[in-house]
Amino acid sequence: MPDATRTVAGVNSPTALIARPDAVALDLPTGSGEAVIRALHARLAALPAVTDAAGFLDDLLERATVSSVCIAADVALPHARTGAVSGIVLAVGRAPGPVAFDANHPGVRLVFMIGTPKKQVTEYLQLVAGLSRLLKKDGVRAALLAAPGEADFRTVLARGLPG
Repeated sequence: MPDATRTVAGVNSPTALIARPDAVALDLPTGSGEAVIRALHARLAALPAVTDAAGFLDDLLERATVSSVCIAADVALPHARTGAVSGIVLAVGRAPGPVAFDANHPGVRLVFMIGTPKKQVTEYLQLVAGLSRLLKKDGVRAALLAAPGEADFRTVLARGLPG
């Protein structure tokens, strides 16, 4: 559920957004990266910040074909800088088994999907940097993979961030 306290002067705080993503899905399909993108997109499509759901999906899928969206062997970051969103949106997901995003990344389990307005480049880069720092912390990825439910998963996200 979106949280209005995340926004300062119309710009989402990257730390707050990671701590309270717009959507969490712990049951992502294990078929393909495209199936995962579609599943997470469906969780974001009805948000007020998503002004053109079909265009947002098209932009996500197109970006994923341009170059790899994987930032580690087990982590994908599908994203789009797009006119189809009016604010940054974030969906986070976990697959119960490996997902092949591309030939070099057949074992993705954690996915962080970002939609960013074209003008919010700095905020997007801050969000990606925050996610990178979080995922490099000892034990965070394992804790996200082991979290039994959404509340526990969200707690790991929030606790892994700088205070």
